[in-house]
Amino acid sequence: MNFAYYPGCYLHASAREYDMSTMAVCKVLGIGLSELEDWNCCGALEASNPLTLSLSARNLVIAKKEGLDVLVPCSICFNNLSRANSAIREGGIAKTVINEAIGESYQGEVEVRHLLDVIVNDIGLEKLSKEVKVPLKGLKSVPYYGCLTIRPSKVSKFDDPDTPRSLDDMIKALGADCLPFKHKKDCCGGNLLMSSEEFSLKMTGDILSEAKELGADCVTVACPLCHAMLDYQQSKIESKYDIAIDLPILYFTQLIGLALGLGEKELGLDKNFVSTIKLRRE
Repeated sequence: MNFAYYPGCYLHASAREYDMSTMAVCKVLGIGLSELEDWNCCGALEASNPLTLSLSARNLVIAKKEGLDVLVPCSICFNNLSRANSAIREGGIAKTVINEAIGESYQGEVEVRHLLDVIVNDIGLEKLSKEVKVPLKGLKSVPYYGCLTIRPSKVSKFDDPDTPRSLDDMIKALGADCLPFKHKKDCCGGNLLMSSEEFSLKMTGDILSEAKELGADCVTVACPLCHAMLDYQQSKIESKYDIAIDLPILYFTQLIGLALGLGEKELGLDKNFVSTIKLRRE
């Protein structure tokens, strides 16, 4: 299966390890990726009006011309591109404004897919399990979905927004233990970091604290902003609240890569802020 690959800004900058592990894992699983030519930013967290959605729509037009559906690893980008597609398919003023802004007559022909969706539902958990070379038996992980991977259900249709299962089932398919996690779909507070750092760090701290109390070896995520909050901000949270966490935060592609027997450099594990060395399997 082949897709037009939309990395978005995060994966070409602060989330290089997500890009690296995505490319490595997709190669093994037979998912062909052709990066969208001349792609642009999706609009980040400001996809609230038709003109902003037109940024995402332009990328969909490029994919349409390439004759491919779009595969997106970043949950923020996935959400924005999906919102744009939905707005166009619904018609009305939003569709008119978007098409005028991009100078095209796009009708929503392209499908927008999250990488997690493709791996769990197209590749399938049974095949994924068969590809495992280094079973993660004994490794305990909590699944963290955050907000935009599974909500709103109108645009994120591959999992239940109230009782999501995709990350849980994927972790189990790799042979690891998936721990029940109350904070799995709570907001990390990333979008509040600039306006209310204290509140934002408290939200992230609560997520990390529960994972630590459960005895997790790592947290598995699908969103670069969530990863940045849980990984990069972890040391600040430890200092602020005088607690020790030391909990690796893995993109789900990195966890898959470990089970597939891929190397540390190939998966970008050396780029994570919290050391992942204790997660290595022989």
